[in-house]
Amino acid sequence: MRRSLVALFLVAACGGGTTASTTTLRPATTQAPTTTTQPQTPRDRELQGLLDEWAADNDPVGIAAAVLYPDGDLWLGAAGLADREAGIPVLATDRFEVASVTKIFMSALTLQLVEEGLVTLDEPIATWLPDFPEADRITVRNLLGHRAGVHDPSSQLVSDRFGPPDYEKVFTPAELLEAAAAGSPAFEPGSRHDYSNANYWVLAAVLEEATGEGIGTLLETRIFEPLGLEETLLFDDSLAEVVIVNAYTDLDLDGDPDPMGTAPLPGLVTPAWTAGGIISTPADLVRFLDALFAGRVVDAASLEEMLDTSGGGSGYALGIYNSNGRWGHDGGIPGFLSALFHDERSGVTMAVLTNRFGPDAPQADAFLGRLAALARQFAP
Repeated sequence: MRRSLVALFLVAACGGGTTASTTTLRPATTQAPTTTTQPQTPRDRELQGLLDEWAADNDPVGIAAAVLYPDGDLWLGAAGLADREAGIPVLATDRFEVASVTKIFMSALTLQLVEEGLVTLDEPIATWLPDFPEADRITVRNLLGHRAGVHDPSSQLVSDRFGPPDYEKVFTPAELLEAAAAGSPAFEPGSRHDYSNANYWVLAAVLEEATGEGIGTLLETRIFEPLGLEETLLFDDSLAEVVIVNAYTDLDLDGDPDPMGTAPLPGLVTPAWTAGGIISTPADLVRFLDALFAGRVVDAASLEEMLDTSGGGSGYALGIYNSNGRWGHDGGIPGFLSALFHDERSGVTMAVLTNRFGPDAPQADAFLGRLAALARQFAP
């Protein structure tokens, strides 16, 4: 039996690693980021060469990457194709679906609201969602750290059991919450770690109730706009036309990757919502994560909370995890794989986005490890 597309849907691997016991905010970058668009230096040639080699070895795949150094120097690169038939290359400025990298944004937003006293990490969510199952025992911290036991219906929402899924179907937030509430809790809240995208749907509902604002508006006004992330948005089917890079996955379930087009497919993106529905570029992603570790998104105490792995889960903290001394998240959604990490030792922040998805697709987080090793050599 063919492995269902939804068996891979929205799943982000969470690697573990050694975790720093304390986190020191580095000074915020004062120099405006500069961008390298063509190989000009040994660093630029080596970084671009790594992308070219990867794309050639993993054809067909396109890859875009960004490396932001602590002095504000921003390197962008891309390789491979966005459209094999037309020979259109992937550009470093293309928009991609970033999947579970979305969770870092949601965690940062939540900690901002905690700083303002609008929500608290350890208060039961019954304060805001009294009718949700186990609401009197689940906390916001549980949701952020995947320790809530919320039923995850992702694989039932988009199903190929009776043929190809309906890629034009729009799933509403109310439908997602209803589906999460309909299933039996997976375990007692707080008793263990188990990755569930539904945690972040429930989290979004809590934040909306606490503020009286839609989650898209909260992200836009509190994260995207203040940081100048002009190419970043949380997908909503009501938005004006959104253009993304063409990607490849097996849409018709015949075993071969199919082009997905340059418009997001609602049947795949709307079920992601706040667990994986952000669309962005490599440059915007690294600017966001760099700002987070520079103290320009949340304060030092809030960042310490975000990076607290004491809840368990192989280095997973609150919407972010530690892998080999790098903090970030990876993600996967049909058509796209992503990885965004900040290296604490060098202060270098890196993003890798690819436009191919499936069991045989080259992994973005594996490439990011190679990129990190090379990028550190050129850190100031």
